Amino acid sequence: MTNDRVERKHARAMMLARSLVWLAGAAEALLLARLLARLLAARPDNPAFATLYLVTWPLVAPLAALDRAQRQFGAVLEISTLTVALLLPMIAYLLWIWLAPRGSGSCP
Repeated sequence: MTNDRVERKHARAMMLARSLVWLAGAAEALLLARLLARLLAARPDNPAFATLYLVTWPLVAPLAALDRAQRQFGAVLEISTLTVALLLPMIAYLLWIWLAPRGSGSCP
């Protein structure tokens, strides 16, 4: 490949890796907001919190079985949300390392 092609491929890989970091950061912020809202017993009939719960539900749904023994309303520590909030940065970091171009002189 020519040097120009390599540079374009490198630029695309870096853009993809940066997009991944921004997306994971936004998802993490939403998950932490959900966790805090549930800990402080935010009312789910409030439109802002209903939207927050609706947006973050696809991230938490695969582990929803962890919360089946808990009550539905009131102050609750959602184990599923906490688990996803802990796993998401680790998964994003592994993807960052996998996607970031090698030999660019910059750390991932």
